[in-house]
Amino acid sequence: MKYEILKELIALSEAYELENSPKEWRREQFIAWLLQRGEKEEGPFKKDDTIPSQDGLIAMFISLLFKYAQFYSKRILKDSPLYSLDDFGMLAGLFPNIELKKTDLIRRSIMEKSSGNEVIKRLLKQGLIAEKNHPDDGRAKLLFLTPEGKAAMQMISGRMSLMSKHVVGNLDQKEKGALLQMLFKLNEFHKPIFERADEEEINKLFNQPVLN
Repeated sequence: MKYEILKELIALSEAYELENSPKEWRREQFIAWLLQRGEKEEGPFKKDDTIPSQDGLIAMFISLLFKYAQFYSKRILKDSPLYSLDDFGMLAGLFPNIELKKTDLIRRSIMEKSSGNEVIKRLLKQGLIAEKNHPDDGRAKLLFLTPEGKAAMQMISGRMSLMSKHVVGNLDQKEKGALLQMLFKLNEFHKPIFERADEEEINKLFNQPVLN
């Protein structure tokens, strides 16, 4: 066993505690600190595959934040006619008097066609949205909120606003501004890829063969 590595790991752990004074030990925070430190100096951890990359940690925490939002939203929507955040997103896309084609509403909600159609079917069945003929396209229909849909939005919007504040957590105003800028930048990067939905392009991104 290479005890020198263990000794250095212990020394780094002590340095981390001195710099950050954590109330409790969190592996993810320690790894993030190591990676940040590694940008400035070489260390034995830079090529260790057991340590998640900085990109991996960012993706992981974004995913965790979405799961936390889902966790809270289930409690908020429990006594409402809405089933999920996707339902709320669809209604919000039509609120208060917006009329959209089905494909446009699904795209605006950042959903894939199959799952988006399922949500629309559910909302139509519940009477929260309705459809009518498109005035300029005989083959298309426009979706819009019913009075029941508007009432559901008004009932839930206040609680969703409180949830948003809770998801942001203990960030101060400066941190919120910085995070918002970074999230906006990431959204601008991913949105055109999602909207094109070019499977060949997406598979090339991840070096996967296109499935026929």
